[in-house]
Parts: sequence; C-alpha cells; structure tokens
Amino acid sequence: MMRKLLTAAVLLGCVGIAQAQDSLPGVVTALGFGTIDPAMAKTNAQARMLAKRAAQLDAQRQLSEQVKGIEIRAGSTVEEYEVRSDIIATRVKTWLQGTVVVDEKVYESEGTWVAEVTLGICLTNEAEICKQKESLEAISNAANQN
Repeated sequence: MMRKLLTAAVLLGCVGIAQAQDSLPGVVTALGFGTIDPAMAKTNAQARMLAKRAAQLDAQRQLSEQVKGIEIRAGSTVEEYEVRSDIIATRVKTWLQGTVVVDEKVYESEGTWVAEVTLGICLTNEAEICKQKESLEAISNAANQN
C-alpha cells in the first residue's frame, strides 16, 4: 500500500506536464519501439508479437524514467593525458501498475518487423481510455481517507 501511495504522490505531481504534452488529459504517455529480424522467429506472427513485446518493454522503461527518474553512472579512463575509454551506464528501477495501451502499430519495413506502442498511466479519469480504470488520483484519495 505504501508503494502505491508513493507512486500516486509522484505521478499526481506530473498532471500539469502530462496535460501540456499529450492530447489525453490526465495521462502520462511514452512511445516505445521494437524490432525483430524475421529470421529470428519461426513465423511472421511470432515475429510481429516479439516486436510488439519489445516495444511495450521500451515504453515501460520510458514511463519509468518519467515517473521515477534515471540513474546515470559514468567513468573515464585517462592514460598519458588522453581519454582511453568512457563507460556510461543507465539504470531505471521502479514499479508500474495499471498501464494502458494508448496506441499500437506493427508493420514490416525493409524485411524487419517494427512495432510502435504507446503506453499510458491514468492519473485522473478525464480521458476516455481511463473512464473504467482506477486512476492514481482515486487511489491517493482512498488512501488519504483511511
């Protein structure tokens, strides 16, 4: 329950940003891309589904970055006053629940299956896709009453 409250508090702070950026009021969205070489799948249907899954994971990662932020670690190796190597790593660790598929497209391009999936998190119930879902605003209000 505490995790839900923290997530709701963080996301409710993003409502103004979401409304300014998206055509869906009260929804934070992220667009993910995924590709798969058809040779890696047994059938075209499997290739389409693998590309779609990769795009969903990418969108989830991007939503997590918007909600929680991203940790960046970097290091450089310098030898004789010259940079020999740079290592930059990113990490996102968060908990997402209640994402909705806003839009999805899967198509073939230059012999590769490509998927574009837009996921959203309902902050409020303003948008049509959120009318039947429990929004983070409702979760937060219910928790404050208890």
